[in-house]
Amino acid sequence: MPLTLLTVNAEPSFLQVVAMGLITVFVVLICLIIIIKIMGSIMGGVSHSASAPSAPAPAPAPLPAAPAAAAQPNKQQLVAVISAAIAEEMGSGVEHIRIHSIRKL
Repeated sequence: MPLTLLTVNAEPSFLQVVAMGLITVFVVLICLIIIIKIMGSIMGGVSHSASAPSAPAPAPAPLPAAPAAAAQPNKQQLVAVISAAIAEEMGSGVEHIRIHSIRKL
């Protein structure tokens, strides 16, 4: 009897390719999760789910109000500069602008 070699179809089927792809993706994702948790514990961080809820931070003290009269010694010059800037932006002359009030934001 002569020896005959059996040929095997070496090409994987569609389902084998899909299964291997899904398995590879999930194994790599699980490895990444494990590596990130290990790095977090090495760096001294605590995961958010394991930490107890912390008390809210106290509200900052309000800033003291600055005196309005001493804030701008030359108010007319400030009005002129703001008027000129607005007129330049609008593309018109200063005479077409009427400023009623100026306040600091």
